[in-house]
Amino acid sequence: MSSQHTSRTRRMVAFAAAAVALAASLTACAPPSGGGSSSAGTPPELRIAMQAGPGTLDPATINQAAQWYVDLAYSPLIQSSSDGTLRPGLATEWEYIGEGNTQFRLTLREGVTFADGSALTAEGVKQHLEYVKAAGGQMSGVLATLESIDTPDELTVELTFSTGNPELPFYFSQGGVGLADVISPTGLENTDSLGTMTAGAGPYVLDAQATIANDTYVYVPNENYWDEENIHWSKVTIKVIPNLSSTLNAMKSGQIDFTTGDYTTATEAEKAGLQVHFVPNVFSGLNLLDREGTLVPALGDQRVRQAINHAIDREAIVEALYGKWGSATTQTTHGVGYVEALDDRYEYDPEKAKDLLAEAGYPDGFTLPVVSAPFFNGDTMVQAIAGQLSEVGITVEADSKADVNEYVTKMASGEYPAAWIGFGTLPMFVESQQLYGPDALFNAFKTTDAELTALTQQLAVAPAEEVRDLSEQIETRLVDLAWYAPVAWAPLGQYATDAIDPEAVTTTTGEHPIAAIVDLEPAG
Repeated sequence: MSSQHTSRTRRMVAFAAAAVALAASLTACAPPSGGGSSSAGTPPELRIAMQAGPGTLDPATINQAAQWYVDLAYSPLIQSSSDGTLRPGLATEWEYIGEGNTQFRLTLREGVTFADGSALTAEGVKQHLEYVKAAGGQMSGVLATLESIDTPDELTVELTFSTGNPELPFYFSQGGVGLADVISPTGLENTDSLGTMTAGAGPYVLDAQATIANDTYVYVPNENYWDEENIHWSKVTIKVIPNLSSTLNAMKSGQIDFTTGDYTTATEAEKAGLQVHFVPNVFSGLNLLDREGTLVPALGDQRVRQAINHAIDREAIVEALYGKWGSATTQTTHGVGYVEALDDRYEYDPEKAKDLLAEAGYPDGFTLPVVSAPFFNGDTMVQAIAGQLSEVGITVEADSKADVNEYVTKMASGEYPAAWIGFGTLPMFVESQQLYGPDALFNAFKTTDAELTALTQQLAVAPAEEVRDLSEQIETRLVDLAWYAPVAWAPLGQYATDAIDPEAVTTTTGEHPIAAIVDLEPAG
């Protein structure tokens, strides 16, 4: 058995917005008794609320924010528990071959049958991965360096990559939606149908007749599931409820059992007697994109970026925006790589900020255009920062984009020297691919730093015992470079009624903020 069972997981927060109308009354959900109704010996029903529909049910192209829609019907190769611990899924063993993290072996579970009756084989997993690589979804890029897939026998898959990746166990668990969630050979014969049906080996299967797109998704037990004793519910329904207050009201009245939480309603949820569990996960603040001074020359000076960090009163902003649910930070991760002492690196010191600006040649400050968005309190965060930066002579010109897609496009376009950022905790190597690396979405000007590049290259080929130290060195360098001005850990978590056993709800962590949906069990 691989020692990777304690590897890190859970994904970057994928911000998405949906203008979805609530087409049916919530009273159409299950009756108000917690956990649905059930007769003696029959598992109860589970009712979940999501703010948006999935867009597609194809694991290869689904947005990671909609992961629960596929987690119910597809077993991952490696199963991540709510606390991030890895355990066997469709693969019973996994390991790197040799040194350098370029070769990876998966040993598949014997005797697994998909919901459609087809068998799990190494050749089928190979076809699945080839489909994911070509599909162009969020995880396709992870396979860009995949050179070969070998199947020495019916239950062994060996992958060879051109470059090292120390986080393959993360990607082959729920951290890699699409990679991990193996599609059956029958499903791959008609990939156009994957958007509206399921073809997995998970505990449940979509009931297409009972499902109403973008409103209600119904899942029933998979009779072929390889782990039958861990099917905990007679039916699982996901109700699309765009409004957070409506979701909370539905939970109060017993129509919904479980949902992702939001700090804006957390206090009310607590008062209502719900299980409320939040962990620090998303750093919110400024992404100082123009690190070479292309648009705003001042940002090309490290002292100016550090001055911005010293000019921000993080504790005051946290108290105003998040209350007890948030915490101040100067870092980009709350997982492996987090260094507690670094949170004191930029103490609130407006005078020091002014001195640094003067040393850099900007005693009178400068103007800083910032693109932002209203979701996840982005606009409010920028407004709070702007008020404090004005005290040291920096004038923020905020440009809010109401549409999430427009915000992302503008942020990554190179048209703005700075942007509001909300970025979830990830393993550091994954962060390099998505946040700070030269090809990362959040690195609009493709900035590089020789020391950061060298450390990341070392991390790519590092054995497991060296990952933490290298991750901490990378985080230390990122904080010193001041490519970002993180302000707060915005919390992520979930609400549950007393129909849900607390175990899966309360064991989540900053790097694993959301419960594994298949681990939810009835209380008692």
